[in-house]
Amino acid sequence: MEILGLNDKNQHEQSILVLDRIIGSSSSTAHDLFHAYLLRSLTYKSLYNYTGALINLDLADKVGQGTDFAESASSRVLIEKLFIYFDTKRNEEFAALLQQVTPEKLKHIDGETRAIYECIMGHLEMHKGNYSVANAIYDNCILLLEKESPKHLPIVYKVKVELYNLMGQQDKAIAAYEKGMSYAEQFGIDLYKITMLETIIYFYADNGNYKDAYLAQLEVTKQRRKYDAANRSGKLNDLEKELLQQRNDITLKNRKNMTIALTGVIVLLSALLFLLFKLLKSNKQRRILMENEVVHMRARLESYVNRKEHREEDDNVLLNLEKYDLKKRHIEIIDLIREGKTNKEIGDILFISENTVKYHLKVIFEKLNIDNRSSLRG
Repeated sequence: MEILGLNDKNQHEQSILVLDRIIGSSSSTAHDLFHAYLLRSLTYKSLYNYTGALINLDLADKVGQGTDFAESASSRVLIEKLFIYFDTKRNEEFAALLQQVTPEKLKHIDGETRAIYECIMGHLEMHKGNYSVANAIYDNCILLLEKESPKHLPIVYKVKVELYNLMGQQDKAIAAYEKGMSYAEQFGIDLYKITMLETIIYFYADNGNYKDAYLAQLEVTKQRRKYDAANRSGKLNDLEKELLQQRNDITLKNRKNMTIALTGVIVLLSALLFLLFKLLKSNKQRRILMENEVVHMRARLESYVNRKEHREEDDNVLLNLEKYDLKKRHIEIIDLIREGKTNKEIGDILFISENTVKYHLKVIFEKLNIDNRSSLRG
């Protein structure tokens, strides 16, 4: 895996950058985020930053909750926390978590992680004085790691050195040390080189070989200085703060752009609503005018039809009217009076005022020499 490979090469900052891109990506799935936090935890752990490691394990656990891989996620987080409490000798927390480890949870653990877990179980047996049981467990762990991930074999050979020392088998202890160191050098993992050197220091000191213990101490100091875990961890913290600030800046910028965009949309919608209101109002007025026009047209059409229907009945009258000097408007008014229309209705139909109708009637009465409109109905 890319991240673990970068950590093995002491490229921890590059690991954090890669993981940060995954964590900050909107396209990352819950599965992606879980593994990103888990790997970030392992990155911090490799630099002895156990606080950072535990924080990221909590984040991984939170992401895994409620997913279809929740059981495997919680199991992995449980085991990784167990490893940290074991390494930091937080015995009470370790004991509490160990009680939660069940065969069912172990089914969700990969072979590499299972081998490290079994190695810790062997360590517990070793401190109980069950050396043969511990040795059998360690041998099984070696078989697992040779198959799954041989780069982690120094972890087992480290405890093998301790076991053989307790059993008084110094030659086997030295052989286990050399074997573990060879794997550390083969895979170029500085952390395991330091681990093996620290183990051999205690071995030499326990057996009174202070000269070799001193030489091993000088070498481990050199390796620690080279590895520079504290400085690397500090750089990672600074890098994460910088990345967080960048992410916050991007978020603020996006919010600002979103606010501007929303303001523009609101202004545009307001303008559209205003135009729509004006259009609806205009259409309403136009509709009213059209409806009035239709009413007038219908009335005139009915008047025309009625005149046509009664043309034969009124023919004599019309003929009589022809001899008078009547204007077209006068004829229209006479026809409407014959239809029984009032002055106001005539005015509405002809689009003239009621007073104008009265004026025309006066003229008609004078020309026809009649006194009232009843005479016009004939």
